[in-house]
Amino acid sequence: MSGTTGKGPDMISHKYKCIFIHIPKCAGTSIEDALGHFDGYEGRDMQDHRSIRMIEPLSLDLALFLSKDNVMELAKRIYIARFHKNTNTNNKITVNRSQYSSYFKFTFVRNPWARIYSMYRNIMNDEIHMHNYGVDKNCTFNQFISKWAGKRMLRSQVHYLKNFKGEIPLDFIGRFENLDEDFKYVCRKIGACNISLPHKNKGSGGGYRAHYDEVSENIVANVYREEIELFGYSFHS
Repeated sequence: MSGTTGKGPDMISHKYKCIFIHIPKCAGTSIEDALGHFDGYEGRDMQDHRSIRMIEPLSLDLALFLSKDNVMELAKRIYIARFHKNTNTNNKITVNRSQYSSYFKFTFVRNPWARIYSMYRNIMNDEIHMHNYGVDKNCTFNQFISKWAGKRMLRSQVHYLKNFKGEIPLDFIGRFENLDEDFKYVCRKIGACNISLPHKNKGSGGGYRAHYDEVSENIVANVYREEIELFGYSFHS
């Protein structure tokens, strides 16, 4: 698939010359909606959760095989490109080497304790998600964390951002906690100041801290240690 495939702005936007890495539960659905990723499409599987390794142009390099995670991302990339039938075709748009190098690459991250609780709420409110994650309505938050922390859509945020050499080649990392201001900065950088940010999949209720005990708090601290240190998060921040 060529680097010019696609009708308009999306996770990879040729119009705005940008690449957005959508980490689950970090306001990415709202951002993709603002950039037109869902235009002409309704249904499930709208979002594009490809990691940077599933987008960067490949070259024959031993770095591709330096880690199990690299090999798994490479295999997933091949599977999605050749076999996966995603009904939102925008999720398969690619970039060539020149575009990848020059496009503005950005993402948004979130406090991992808040992110995991948000994912739990999302899954427990959707029967299809519950089935896919093998949980029922009686699954407690602690049970969920013990089973799924660091796996599938709850993989470390750093997992989505590292290239095959272990670097994070992004131009800007915004924060969920400063979403409106950081997204305005992104819009200025890509020349899209007329775009407003809708709030999709917005949660309700109180804060995440009340739902943790010492055990679950420590599980998150250990599983997501790298991103906590890299982005300066803490349980109370």
